[in-house]
Amino acid sequence: MQKTRYIVAAIITVGIFLFGLMLGLVVEGKRINYVQDLFQEQRAEFASSQLQYSYVTTLEGQNACPAIYPIFFNNLRKLDDTANKLESYVKDSRINDETFNVLKREYTIEQLKYWLLSKQAREACDEDLVRVLYFFSTDSECPNCAEQAFVLDYLKKLYGEKLLIFSLDATFEQEPMIRILKEQYSITRYPTLIIENQKLEGISTREDLEPILCGLYREPAAECG
Repeated sequence: MQKTRYIVAAIITVGIFLFGLMLGLVVEGKRINYVQDLFQEQRAEFASSQLQYSYVTTLEGQNACPAIYPIFFNNLRKLDDTANKLESYVKDSRINDETFNVLKREYTIEQLKYWLLSKQAREACDEDLVRVLYFFSTDSECPNCAEQAFVLDYLKKLYGEKLLIFSLDATFEQEPMIRILKEQYSITRYPTLIIENQKLEGISTREDLEPILCGLYREPAAECG
């Protein structure tokens, strides 16, 4: 009788374990599908933005930019939201790392697409904005990266749509563009900022960055004082 109880208990334990495992797989699958759907939407939004700016360049004496620019910035905000969800899922996840790396690569590619498109948009619409590439690394290699991210987040809130910040994981070389950019800008230290074509290595404070940003705006931003 006692042996039977042990067997039943073991079966119940295994059953609970398998149920938990299957439940985890289902939840993980739903997370992956959700983020994949977000990236699919982002690809469609980006293609639409490209088309809109191509259309703007064909206009003569007409300005469609006031209608198009809010859409562009809304797409960037959606991309940031997707990044936050992806980061949260990666932290919570213990399986499917390879799949999440694929999603991270998609996010990296989407960021770089908008980085390039923002240059075209600025030229086509004569928009006064500044672009920043922020290269970060692991905590061990870059103990100051968290502080740098805090400074950039503060400046982004301060300057809003006039400041576009694209954060790139320098260790994520599964995406060849990361290697290309690191070689192009000779990036060997972290954090590193590329503000338009100006390179800043090591931690950059608000006091370091504001004179550079303000000097790049054609018309001084109200935040520049």
